[in-house]
Amino acid sequence: MGDIQSNKDVSSPRLFPVLQQDGTILYFFSDFSEMLGQGASADVYKGYQCNLKTSQKITNPLSIGKDDVIVQENKPVAIKIYKPGHAPSPYRITQPASSLIEVEGRAVLIMKFIEGFHINPDSDDNPQLKQLTFFQAVDTIWQLIVALNQLHYNNTSGPSIVHGDIKGTNVKIKLIKEEKTSESHGPVKVKIEVAYLDDDYSKPILAMPQIIQGTPEHFAQELLDGYYSEVSDFYALGPLMLSILGAKNPFKDMLAFRDANPSIDSRLLIRHYAQIGYNTEGLFSHFTNDKPNTFICQLLKAFILKMVAREKAQRPSPDAVLEFFTALRQWCLYSHRKEETNFHLLRMMIAANNSLWLCDKAMQQLFFSLDENLQHRLVGLMSQEERHHLYSFSKANNTVLNDLVKLCLRPLIEARQAPSFFTPPTLTQKALKWLLLCFEKRDWQAFFSPQQYELREVLNSSIPHEIEPLITNVVEELKKEMLQAKNLETVPYFCLGENETKQLGRN
Repeated sequence: MGDIQSNKDVSSPRLFPVLQQDGTILYFFSDFSEMLGQGASADVYKGYQCNLKTSQKITNPLSIGKDDVIVQENKPVAIKIYKPGHAPSPYRITQPASSLIEVEGRAVLIMKFIEGFHINPDSDDNPQLKQLTFFQAVDTIWQLIVALNQLHYNNTSGPSIVHGDIKGTNVKIKLIKEEKTSESHGPVKVKIEVAYLDDDYSKPILAMPQIIQGTPEHFAQELLDGYYSEVSDFYALGPLMLSILGAKNPFKDMLAFRDANPSIDSRLLIRHYAQIGYNTEGLFSHFTNDKPNTFICQLLKAFILKMVAREKAQRPSPDAVLEFFTALRQWCLYSHRKEETNFHLLRMMIAANNSLWLCDKAMQQLFFSLDENLQHRLVGLMSQEERHHLYSFSKANNTVLNDLVKLCLRPLIEARQAPSFFTPPTLTQKALKWLLLCFEKRDWQAFFSPQQYELREVLNSSIPHEIEPLITNVVEELKKEMLQAKNLETVPYFCLGENETKQLGRN
């Protein structure tokens, strides 16, 4: 198989023997007539499992005529031939149906053939996507998100990893139409399956720089410094979501800039891409019967654009992404059945940090009627501003109150942790930790103790402006605990300094 070294000569049919663990040999054949994909590191061709017409045993790859094998047309495979110096990522998830062999110093990966279509940049090249209903489009996106979550968190064969190169040609969508029977009524039901391809750039999720790889049009800014994360994978998925939902060409403005600046440095080009952003023209325009109301469309569009925000800190967390699209999918199902959808709308709004629900009495009541575990999960998705707002009218609910205080204070405590193990914590950090401990235990005696005057002074004078209302409310709660215990009307002056009497002891 010497001519595999030259892409020009990779046209003669070849046999690939693969030794199995039980000692048997499976044979695979390709005449390289159908290319499935082409890239800088490897090319992929369609092949098939086959049997030899003779009883001889072949253990090494070789050129062979199609007449010498019995091709099993019902068992297609994808044969990926790596170029010299390239190999699969050591972190890729090994599939049971895949085999990695070496042929004359080059890696050859034989994989399961996945049927379906790719997502092209131009909507005119995506006729299958235009056939999807709104629910089917949402279901497709939801499946892509769930598949990424499994990659990020449930990789039992190794460390949690990122895909590292999500783009339209690395995604396959398959539409399976259910057979219609005489008892079937209404439109033909369609089952959707999705799959990610080409995990050669897969990397472990680490808090340190790694080799920079990927497709520029899908690059999050932090990748320029080598920082890969779940959020960078979801960033790369963002423009594909726009395409699935009808955008004519999310890359339109980016590609126009690239074509107008052919000699621009690649890093600078990626930075310009982030400034330009993805084009949303045509979004939702092809949906007819089940297109949702304007508010849902605006909420969905804003959330996707937040996923592709330039700064990583502005993007939603992976938990928020999963919550939003799971809730949206359920909203579609309940809406189709004409059932109550406010619960799912509330989840979407909280995941999207849309604070309008905080101004709606019915939504507030719905939130406080939820199971405690669900409340805890949703509070964890809120912004600090939302938590502070919610705190102001949740004092009757101890569970929510505890969650809010902990979730508001702990990030601030952690953010102020010492950069070195040998550096002691700051006084502000100590004061916040102490306040949180007193609140969790409702220990008003410790808080108002004369011995803790210095820490109370720190809370009065050195707390960040954005959490002053929260600190005031927490202190008020402790004060009420003390008044209830002692049945007093004012804070005892022997517990507080003069300045504290005015600030912490104020009604």
